[in-house]
Amino acid sequence: MSDDNVTKLTVEQGMLQGVEREGVYTYKNIPYAASISGENRWRPPQPPARWTGVRDASEAGSICAQPDISVPAWLCGRAGAVLTSKISLTGPFGDDCLNLNVWTPSPDPDAKLPVMFWIHGGGFMQGSGTTPLYDGAELAKKGVVVVTINYRLGLAGLLAAPDYFDGDFATPNRGFLDQVKALHWVKQNIRQFGGDPDKITIFGESAGGLGVSVLLASPATKGLFQRAILMSGAPESGASLADHQMLAADFLKKVGIKKGDAAALSQVFPQQLVKWYDIADKIARGAGGQYGNLSKGLGGAPNALQTDFQPVPILDALANGQAKDIDLMLGTTKDEARFFSLILPGPVRLSSRLCLKWLGSFAGPNKSAKQLVKEYSMLMPEASRHLIREQVITDIVFRRGTVRAACAHARTNPGRTFLYQLEWPSPALDAFHGVELGMVFQTLEEFEELYGDIEDVRTFSSQVSDAWVNFAKYGTPSAPGLPVWEAFEEEKRASMVLNTRSEIQYSTDREKENVWGPRQRGATV
Repeated sequence: MSDDNVTKLTVEQGMLQGVEREGVYTYKNIPYAASISGENRWRPPQPPARWTGVRDASEAGSICAQPDISVPAWLCGRAGAVLTSKISLTGPFGDDCLNLNVWTPSPDPDAKLPVMFWIHGGGFMQGSGTTPLYDGAELAKKGVVVVTINYRLGLAGLLAAPDYFDGDFATPNRGFLDQVKALHWVKQNIRQFGGDPDKITIFGESAGGLGVSVLLASPATKGLFQRAILMSGAPESGASLADHQMLAADFLKKVGIKKGDAAALSQVFPQQLVKWYDIADKIARGAGGQYGNLSKGLGGAPNALQTDFQPVPILDALANGQAKDIDLMLGTTKDEARFFSLILPGPVRLSSRLCLKWLGSFAGPNKSAKQLVKEYSMLMPEASRHLIREQVITDIVFRRGTVRAACAHARTNPGRTFLYQLEWPSPALDAFHGVELGMVFQTLEEFEELYGDIEDVRTFSSQVSDAWVNFAKYGTPSAPGLPVWEAFEEEKRASMVLNTRSEIQYSTDREKENVWGPRQRGATV
């Protein structure tokens, strides 16, 4: 049999031909939904078209429209420049951007390998499934099928104005609906790549992690996956549909789109949308700070709440058992805020009024940002103001919601929740936001300037990657070289501290929880 025949397979839309390298078969630029040109840009994802003949799946396809966020070294240092470049533009924009990529060690329909479905981060503004950092080849060599996707970003993905137009135009949650559409495609087709449609693990980091938490909480995803890994996903983030509609109406008026004029918005090209992001940003940040975390493109926080897609806040949904029978692994890095204080020096100065308003949008109704900073100063009496600032952001934006999500999930899923904190200090930025990505995907060379000597971290990196893969395979992240990974439960609060000498710790974050205060049911934070 020729190599061409070995790499050919058939999905619902037609035949694909991929490539094989070092025992891994790769298929790229596979449409899971129709083009988003014209009105489709503002509607839920539509079914993909069929094709005749053999589709070339050897090269990456278009990515969804987004701004270039790469930051020059003179502004944020070499480390910041490297970080932003890794999630910046990785291909041309295109209306055929709703595509996915698959890596498999065996395109045999009878192989029934576990599937790992990746949702990229980037603040709902940047990123793609084709980023080299997320190359799935090394993971596939460990015996899993890896899928990465693109989904609509910024205005195209998040602008919510159903009351401004008729029908399903400008429907909320389009970016999340894309993710669900891709999951449906995987469920229907992954067997052709050797994957098991009944053993799918969704995993994502940052905005992708928040995407995972939204999918966990949504009734629309029942039966589409069996396990989930939530990495630095801030599951408390969110804004109500009413908030988004108010801001969207202000934005549409500002750019000259009249109420009900769907045709005018349909004629806007992706490049124009990117130019409009600054306008959207000013509107969001100008709303008295209350909606400051919506950021550019009215994105940065999903507009999932108060819709059929997600009727209640994420943590309430988890506590209600919406994710019952789903295995969950979740965690954060020790120094999440180091990344943001590097590339966003203005908004994160806790002495500034803007930053206090921004942090206040995460703080919740019971405490002001000033109170949090003051109480953290008492917890960290020897720390500098800079380190206190970073710790507050790390905990309030990322860690608090993660621990609360672990508690909520564990109540209805005993023995099926696994918490971690990654503390390995990179030479450049300690345990920064995203430090685990090169480890999980075994693409260390992408972060070589931040990791230092790759060989020094390779053993630990392999342990991290094996833990993620074993969770997808068996529902537990225990792996060679790591202590037995004890399941999280609300009383003991076992958490794996991932480092070159990993260990299980108990009573996770109890002291800080006294500062965080109780969460009120129904609140988004």
